[in-house]
Amino acid sequence: MTILDKAKASAEHGVELGRARIEEMRVRRQRNKLMQQLGEACYAEHSGTGTREAVDQGLAALAAHAQAQAQAQAQAQALSERQMFGRLETARHARDIMHPGAECIGENDSVATAAQRMRDLGVGSLPICGADDRLHGILTDRDIAIKCIAEGRDPTQVRAGDLAQDTLFWVDATADIGEVLHQMEDHRVKRLPVIENHRLVGIISEADLARHLDEHRLAEFVEKVYATS
Repeated sequence: MTILDKAKASAEHGVELGRARIEEMRVRRQRNKLMQQLGEACYAEHSGTGTREAVDQGLAALAAHAQAQAQAQAQAQALSERQMFGRLETARHARDIMHPGAECIGENDSVATAAQRMRDLGVGSLPICGADDRLHGILTDRDIAIKCIAEGRDPTQVRAGDLAQDTLFWVDATADIGEVLHQMEDHRVKRLPVIENHRLVGIISEADLARHLDEHRLAEFVEKVYATS
């Protein structure tokens, strides 16, 4: 996702959030108005200047307002679920949501080279591939900072393969969306390599998930992945 894409997505989210808040304020004001009218009707009845009929009308109006809000919320939830299922229908497998042609760093390339590649691509991690084009590991910017720079090691002399994470998580290209989310959430990883016939064919990132998950499921994913990271 480019900076322009991120800005556009942020702006669209801001507009949606603004509309939701405006609607929330409108509903609250309407409810407060009905509550005030009911209170005035009750006071008038007790003071002898009003009737019970006015109180009943106020109660009915307040109940109708609450029922209408419940129906609106149910419809909004149903729409959100339809959108979610619609997205998942068109993207059932890992290969459907990954971005193909993942950039690799060679296991014998230096950490300095890897850092420059991350900078140029605007990413925080890179798959490490061997001479056989197979996935040998993942290198993150945090690995570089903690395992190389913080220990006073020379990034031009340390190989990318030397800093590869001990445990490698990946998913097969035929895996369904549920398995993708399971892997990323359970292991708290933000980029997941996709393998087909033992070779790296793509990467699934948060941006890829954002294009295929509804906002509620995406928020759940973010909460799980970032909870203790």
